Amino acid sequence: MKRYCPKSETITPMFSVWGSARISEAGELSVIFDYGDYLGDIEIVRLMRVMKTSALYEARRKIKNKPEPILIKVAHNGCEDMLKREAVLMAKLSEKGGHPMLPVLQAPYLLGSSEAKQRPYGKVAFGDETKYYIVYAHAEGEFLRDVLLKNPQPWYLHAAWLTISLADVVAFIHYKAQHLVLNLSPDTVLIRYDRDGIPRPLLMDLSLAAPPDRIDFDQLERYSMAAYIAPELLIDREKGQYGAQTDVYGLGVLLYEMLKGRPPYAYRLRRPEDVRQEVRTQPIPPLDRTDLSAEINMIVTQAIDKSPTRRHKDVRTFAKELRKRFGEVPAERRRWRIPLPPQMVAAGVAVILLLVAWVFFTAVLQAGVI
Repeated sequence: MKRYCPKSETITPMFSVWGSARISEAGELSVIFDYGDYLGDIEIVRLMRVMKTSALYEARRKIKNKPEPILIKVAHNGCEDMLKREAVLMAKLSEKGGHPMLPVLQAPYLLGSSEAKQRPYGKVAFGDETKYYIVYAHAEGEFLRDVLLKNPQPWYLHAAWLTISLADVVAFIHYKAQHLVLNLSPDTVLIRYDRDGIPRPLLMDLSLAAPPDRIDFDQLERYSMAAYIAPELLIDREKGQYGAQTDVYGLGVLLYEMLKGRPPYAYRLRRPEDVRQEVRTQPIPPLDRTDLSAEINMIVTQAIDKSPTRRHKDVRTFAKELRKRFGEVPAERRRWRIPLPPQMVAAGVAVILLLVAWVFFTAVLQAGVI
């Protein structure tokens, strides 16, 4: 069985991890489940992503004796309260009508729906531990991080449309729940492609989301991606300059990375505290996309300005500026899939065969063969 080490951010089969000035004892290591492991009645199929606070799996559970695919998000050790808050927030957003770019929350248990309304997360014993989890409807795709590893600079229209789509769901969270997302990065966005090859995002992590006046800065510093955190969250905390412009910065950094081909601050094989120091003090290198207009470069530069007051006033204003230059996100043409029972499929095949035989027999008669 594998374990996740939060200090080194590695998956290891060992029960203690020793590294450069980093030591994780067994109690700090979180279980990473394998194919065939069970959490209650939920069977793990595969690991999709290890995030800072949780791991996301494709899984399945039997409904009316038939295995149904789902997604399950399991909290790491010490992150249980964040997952609970995330589940409550997702339930609140579901009650507000939900959003097509958020995962669809499902009941944690097949029975006891009244309990699920009071507590939209599940808990189950696994060995000597109690694991907390959220269940979502199944969704296909790959995380933006993996997409960018294969193609660091996607087509600029796709990059802009992804950002506009994410701005729409972030605005929904702002207005319907009065929460800031605070944790926008390629590791939290799942990407699927529609029938026209246009990427459609799902925002898969709201574990650090909070109202502007209730931000937990210790958790934010420990569990956010250092290269993507807004600088005002790292300095002058007592001034309280946190609002919609904070998430404008997160969206701007994502767009910058997709257009530039690399994040504004390098973070691989670097200590998070060193990256945070750069975010506090060092300017972001210019975008300098010579194939795009100066206006577009200025829009991105404004979104990632270190001063919140110089950014776009909210994510909708940022998205409006992008729409002026890149156009509206094309409406999705969905792939229609109508599941039919085997009996209907067999009957349809039989009818087609009879029609073919009748046409053939009619043609033979007209030809005077018989």
